Amino acid sequence: MVIKELRKLLLDMLKENENRHFETDLIISHALNLSKSKWLLKNEISDKIASECIELANRRLRSEPLQYLINDWEFYGVPIKVGKGVLIPRQDTETLVEFALSKISDDGCEILDLCAGSGCISAAIANNKKNVHITAVEISDDAYKYAKKNLENFSDNVTLLKSDVLNYEFAKGFKDIDLIVCNPPYLSKNDMLNLQEELKYEPKKALYGGEDGLDFFRILPKIWKSSLKKCGWIAFEIGYGQKDAVSSFLEANAFSDIKAIDDLTGICRVVAGKNE
Repeated sequence: MVIKELRKLLLDMLKENENRHFETDLIISHALNLSKSKWLLKNEISDKIASECIELANRRLRSEPLQYLINDWEFYGVPIKVGKGVLIPRQDTETLVEFALSKISDDGCEILDLCAGSGCISAAIANNKKNVHITAVEISDDAYKYAKKNLENFSDNVTLLKSDVLNYEFAKGFKDIDLIVCNPPYLSKNDMLNLQEELKYEPKKALYGGEDGLDFFRILPKIWKSSLKKCGWIAFEIGYGQKDAVSSFLEANAFSDIKAIDDLTGICRVVAGKNE
């Protein structure tokens, strides 16, 4: 099949998608394992590759996330492998990474990444700071599998563990931590009932944070506080409208210097507190 004809066909299939040019080109690049600049030089491709592209476009029409189709997404300059069973890295989470990077001193840093998911936060930090050691913790079998792949290149700086971050006995095993970062499940029951179609493909366990979305924020400051050094920090990515509640949980557990940090659109994405 002539590649220009295939591209036109995919664009027609995705005509209701405002990002159809971008997504069509990524689908073709994925199927051919070539950059756009290279496949544009080709004339024809095999029927097998064309059929694969058409099938991916059909899956996209059913609202399956583009990231799951191409099994790859960039986060903070690091390529991250993703697929069914793991939360897709989002730009929202870069606010948490930037806060973490701002707290890492030249003397090095011992970091915990709780609810690590794909490992994107640990990978982003390790890619930017070489004087850190990060322990990334994830409980999901599927997410752990992806995190293992994504953190292979950072094995000198990152240790991946499979465990439950809500387990107090597990938390007791950690001491002298400088910084805890966490992007926990934080959607409420109502949020889950009104999910966008694409989000319905992502793992519910990584999204649902209890009736009001705040279950993890209630528990984690309490059970992980003793793992932090004096003046160490804990920082959470939060959902829309959760700033006051999460701040109050940190205050109730004797964290001070509470910070609420907005993203570039002015939405509060991170709440952090210092251990006293």
